[in-house]
Amino acid sequence: MQGPLVWKSAATVLASLSLLLIALPIVFLLSSSSPATLWRTILEPEVTRSLVLTAASALAATTLGVILGTPLAFLLARQDFRGKELIQGIIDLPIVIPHPVAGIALLVVFSGFHPGVSPVGHWSGIVVAMFFVSSSLLINTVQEGFQAIPLQMEWTARSLGLSPAATFFRVSLPLVRTSLLAGGIMMWARSVSEFGSIVILVYHPRVASVLIYDRFSSYGLKAALPVAAILLWVSVVLFVMLRLTQRSKRGAHAGH
Repeated sequence: MQGPLVWKSAATVLASLSLLLIALPIVFLLSSSSPATLWRTILEPEVTRSLVLTAASALAATTLGVILGTPLAFLLARQDFRGKELIQGIIDLPIVIPHPVAGIALLVVFSGFHPGVSPVGHWSGIVVAMFFVSSSLLINTVQEGFQAIPLQMEWTARSLGLSPAATFFRVSLPLVRTSLLAGGIMMWARSVSEFGSIVILVYHPRVASVLIYDRFSSYGLKAALPVAAILLWVSVVLFVMLRLTQRSKRGAHAGH
């Protein structure tokens, strides 16, 4: 009995250290600024503009992800074809490549565009960068949602006279609405947190992550802390929303 007890104790200590390394920076940053300081920081015009720009750009990128990514997720979930694994790998690649590399890759693509069309240094470039680094989260989540739908439901709809498009919009798409919501939240949250690719492609106007970097490099830790804490609180709220959505999704599957 001593062996299992020693292992359990060692595992508990290692797990506690792991949790501590993750939780401690989060707790310290969340408690680093008082509510009054956070509120004053939010009301600063520069911070307000940056937060609105970040939220709006992330929403635009997520909307683009839903429009372009949902058909791709459906195709990957329902079709087998040559090169499918390659496409899946391309979709997942932005998650693992260093994000400054992503910014340089985007810069190489768009720097040759006409200044009036190029997203470099323009608000649209922020959306492009956010889409590039985060769309795989939405696509993969929605793909899993489509894969969970029994094919028989779609076949039944087709046998009743619905066209493939009508079956998609009236049967398949409503059944993945929870996956779409969860994927959308993850994509939005990942977009909000993006820094590496955006700072290369679009330094001005500054999203929240770039503003934090700018204040830290120019004025030090004290100046950057409140904005960083605000962004972390936004992430916490999004995390809670995602967990509630996932719980709702599990409850719906259990109901079926």
